[in-house]
Amino acid sequence: MKKKGAKKKRTKISKFKRKKLSKKLIKAKSRKKKVLKRLIKTKSRKKKITKKPARKIKAKKISRVKSGIVKFDKLIGGGFEPNSANLVIGGNGSGKTILAMQFLIEGIKKGENGLYITFEESKEDFYQNMSQIGWDLEKMEKTGKFTFLEYSPEKIKMMLDEGGGAVESIVIKKKIKRMIIDSVSSFSMLFKEDSSKRQNVNALFDIIKKWDCTTLLTFQSNSDKNKEDASIVEVQSDSLTALRFDKIKGKRQRTIEVLKMRGTDHSTDTYSFDIGKNGIRLMGKIKKFR
Repeated sequence: MKKKGAKKKRTKISKFKRKKLSKKLIKAKSRKKKVLKRLIKTKSRKKKITKKPARKIKAKKISRVKSGIVKFDKLIGGGFEPNSANLVIGGNGSGKTILAMQFLIEGIKKGENGLYITFEESKEDFYQNMSQIGWDLEKMEKTGKFTFLEYSPEKIKMMLDEGGGAVESIVIKKKIKRMIIDSVSSFSMLFKEDSSKRQNVNALFDIIKKWDCTTLLTFQSNSDKNKEDASIVEVQSDSLTALRFDKIKGKRQRTIEVLKMRGTDHSTDTYSFDIGKNGIRLMGKIKKFR
């Protein structure tokens, strides 16, 4: 009888142990499940992080140099690029000098110093002509914001030989931010051979681009004779704007067209413009122009 009782007692203990073990196994399994869930979560997080597209680095917008001509800046991406050398080409009466001066005066209004270099016109005549547009250059000169420099093409050549010379000293001393050279066609005519023209034009642009200022150069194009000269200058310029004063339907009309502007999604349309008080004003787009 005792043996039977002893057996029963052992079976009771074994059952109790079994329950304990099963509880431990259940707990261990649940722990494993939790650990697995955590691992799955961390892996999925990692996958999500890697799947995220790389952030696009926004290109810094370059602050453009405004031309001062209403509507024209929209055609050239907001204005000229800072420290660029820009060519304005056109025939007699097309408005090259007016456009250049309007650009210079816009800078003076913004507190920037301007330098105007001319090869052809005297100071007295130039000031008189500009006063008819409504610009008092004498008054601007007295404030120190405007500098007029009557130079010969030979002196510009000398400037190149000197590596900047008197012009560079003016640019640095007066902290010139905008400069006009009117016109570079007179300078190119100094050299007979194309190789010599190209060499000296390249040297002129190299010096200009070293200075901390934005430059407009005008070029007189009236005939087929100086087309080759124009092409030499055009290659070196950062932008090219063509002005015309042609007969359209039997009537003279001034037009403007941007032919080139490096690094800019510029307009390819031709616009008419007129010249009045305070300079150039753009009119409508010309659909067909020949």
